[in-house]
Amino acid sequence: MIKICLIKIWLIKFGGHEGRPDGKRKRSEVTMSQSGTELAIIRNFIAGLPGWGSEDIVIEPAIPILASPSWRGVDGFPWRATRKGGGDSIFIKAMDRDAELYIDVPCAFEAAQRASDLGIGPKVLMADSDVGLLVMEDLNQGWRVGTLERMLEPDIVDAVIAAMRLFQSGPPLPRRKTVFDEIEHFYAAAAAAKAQLPSDAEWLVKELRFAADAFRSLDIAAVPIHGDGNVSNILISDAGEVRLIDWDRATTADPLEDIGSFLVEACAQEPEARDVFTRSTGTFEEGAFNRARIYGVADDLRWGLIGALLAAKSARNTLEFYKFASWRFVRCRMVVREPRFGEMLRRIA
Repeated sequence: MIKICLIKIWLIKFGGHEGRPDGKRKRSEVTMSQSGTELAIIRNFIAGLPGWGSEDIVIEPAIPILASPSWRGVDGFPWRATRKGGGDSIFIKAMDRDAELYIDVPCAFEAAQRASDLGIGPKVLMADSDVGLLVMEDLNQGWRVGTLERMLEPDIVDAVIAAMRLFQSGPPLPRRKTVFDEIEHFYAAAAAAKAQLPSDAEWLVKELRFAADAFRSLDIAAVPIHGDGNVSNILISDAGEVRLIDWDRATTADPLEDIGSFLVEACAQEPEARDVFTRSTGTFEEGAFNRARIYGVADDLRWGLIGALLAAKSARNTLEFYKFASWRFVRCRMVVREPRFGEMLRRIA
């Protein structure tokens, strides 16, 4: 019986919607599935965890969902399950049906499990990519989400880079999409969805396509990467420990993609980016640094396209997807329009 229920939640969140000829659900139906059916299924799902099956459990939203200014809780609805009396809690990520538009869920869950095993991500207690549920330890008390202010602390930044490098030392992930591959994919998807795009979107895509062509001539050893350097994907403990979360862009690609997506977020100016890059590699090599910076520019364009796609297709129209997209387009445009962008591209080897 439990297995039947688990399959049903995937149909609610990812598949077709029975009962309406257009395959869509009313907002009230979405709310009902989250507040009723989904909670019952989550309760059954975590009942298999040691010590949880016979307890009185309270399940409630864990964090506010934000698409802007920070992409937080968007990919999967965040729940917190707490045992009454004991106070123990766990964190549940129930992937939203929008995830099928831009996430390889099995690869993301595999990456989260690897991070758990390596001690650089929250401990994974249970995962089922077929169902779309990921159950983890609840890093709540004594932990905070990373902020740009914390990225001014060298020890924190060094810990983030060290965690990325440890993950990169493992075997390849099944997914092998570069940021350039994703730009092409999401640009086509946004066009097909008739998404609102800036007037220069085609030009931006062509500029990054030119960069992709230049990168193909390089001898790049692909490794598993986190793939998303947004500072909200970093948890920091009161003691200064770091955990990486949200492995939804994890893939096998150039390790400089990781540092590039982090630098574009954490370092507002080039001198700071150079300093972080030098500390992360032990030396400063201009070609590698330029590659990392271009990856950061490409990351902005990718996320702009993802935001525009979700603004066009997601039923969650209260989330500011296009506001998030607009900021990423602006930041991408600022660099691509600079004469130095061409100079960076000429000096990638």
